[in-house]
Amino acid sequence: MKDAIGYLRVSTQEQGRSGLGLAAQRFDIEHFGQREGFSVTSWYQDIQTGAGRDAILLRPGLDAALKEARAARCPLIVSRLDRLSRNVHFIAGLMEHKVHFVVALFGRDVDNFTLHIYASIAEQERKMMSERVRAVTLIAKSQGRKFGVQLRPKSWQRKLNALGRTVLIQQANERAQAYRVYVEWALGQPGVKGRPITFGAAARRLNARNIETPRGKRWGGFQLKNMARRLGIDHPLTRIPEKFARARVRALYELHPDLTGEQVIANMGTAYPLWNQRAWMLLKECRRDAAKGSQVHKQVGWPLDRRTATRIRIGELWKRHPDLTGKQVIEKLKLGPDLALEWVQKIMNECWKAYAKPKPKLRHIGRRFYNPWRGQELLRKSALASARRALR
Repeated sequence: MKDAIGYLRVSTQEQGRSGLGLAAQRFDIEHFGQREGFSVTSWYQDIQTGAGRDAILLRPGLDAALKEARAARCPLIVSRLDRLSRNVHFIAGLMEHKVHFVVALFGRDVDNFTLHIYASIAEQERKMMSERVRAVTLIAKSQGRKFGVQLRPKSWQRKLNALGRTVLIQQANERAQAYRVYVEWALGQPGVKGRPITFGAAARRLNARNIETPRGKRWGGFQLKNMARRLGIDHPLTRIPEKFARARVRALYELHPDLTGEQVIANMGTAYPLWNQRAWMLLKECRRDAAKGSQVHKQVGWPLDRRTATRIRIGELWKRHPDLTGKQVIEKLKLGPDLALEWVQKIMNECWKAYAKPKPKLRHIGRRFYNPWRGQELLRKSALASARRALR
């Protein structure tokens, strides 16, 4: 009997664990060998899909089987042609290995032309199977059915995602370590007028030296900044993390809600600067949150500026005690000396207009005589002036 090599393949791990597919293929090859006078001396197997042109790189069993068959000058036997591959290009490449492979289903004497025809049929069958599976999957998904990872418990999915993120982070750190020398050199160059170099200027220095990124592209300031952060390089112009900057600005706003953007930058107390535009946006976010929580602010419709918190305090106090005067409001709220009495009275007047909604004539009279926050002294002066006019 002539020696031969047996090769088995299944597509999924479930098929490989069950052993049914591998056992059936081995049974077919053994019976074929007994009929045709072949003695299988070695067995090789793979658990890998048959799709792809470079499938041999993913199949160590097939690679070892080809090498042994070539060295022993014996045929390679498979149960069916699709166990080798469902790709015509791949089958034609195997023929170039100078290895005679036999398909048990077709018999012993089958020429290359016939094998090409059957390989084309197998490739077309794979495409049709893929289209059918895709169509059925889309229909099932539209009906709410879950597949694959979605069938696993949520804890298992979270663990899998965490492992994936860990691997990606590790790969990114390894790529960054390979470029540490270039990053340190670029960030160590002098900037404009002796100041630290910006990340954009450092990126241009690397591009001028024709140093490519790990992906073979040109450097950008944002990419260089991320790589420096990943490497732990402390640069004076490093951007403050968003979460830390927001928490710090919110804490300063709660202590001193009338701070401007420049004052916030001066009181940050961090090693890295907070630029004007970013400070203004974070301050505006704090003021917007305070305005959303105030019914008086919504009713009046005040603008968002450094006096937003003060307006809200005055409006809330006026809503509870509308008979207070402007001076009493300043005393109760302990407002700073930089706030003029006329400005406080104006805010109270705007509250009265928004809630009472007086007519234009009543609004004019109310501003002169009936607004209690204007004080009783104005009423006495107005009454005295009216009496004098009557005596004339």
